[in-house]
Amino acid sequence: MTKVVGAITTSIDGYVAGPDDRPGKGLGEGGERLHYWVFGGPWTYDESPSGEATGDDAEWLSKAMSKMGAVVGGRWTYEAAEHWGDENPWGLPFFIVTHRPGDEPDGGAFTFVTGVDEAVRQAKDAAGYIRESIVNPNAHVLQGPTYSAGGRSFMPPDYGETLKAEQIDQIVAYLLTLK
Repeated sequence: MTKVVGAITTSIDGYVAGPDDRPGKGLGEGGERLHYWVFGGPWTYDESPSGEATGDDAEWLSKAMSKMGAVVGGRWTYEAAEHWGDENPWGLPFFIVTHRPGDEPDGGAFTFVTGVDEAVRQAKDAAGYIRESIVNPNAHVLQGPTYSAGGRSFMPPDYGETLKAEQIDQIVAYLLTLK
């Protein structure tokens, strides 16, 4: 079953950005401090983050990311991040909630949808597709020639019965690193 998880770095007083967030300063003035933990230390918009999470932060982030199958974001975040240079920063299906789905850029890096419900539905479908493809290798396979090695299928038909949930999470995490 696909789970929906909401997560965002929040200051102890409830803020998710500094004041005056805008394109070029997506986290506002001083908002970068909220994300030092992700990048292993201080960074600013004048100098792109070059580090990575370490220690407990890295362990938590790795575990959280390994379970993600899709991302839903808002149009303002997309604009404030300057479209991430038209490159999907997650390497996962990324659904942007907007009132103007016709503005979706070419290239397939982002899918623009109207409404949070629709974005979550499509994200769940995309994430479920990845997991189901591992648990049931024939679920999304078109009929055609059987590819085998030494007379055996490349993937056993009972993966869903022989793998533990944690092992499936690890396979999903690995597959999501492939470009």
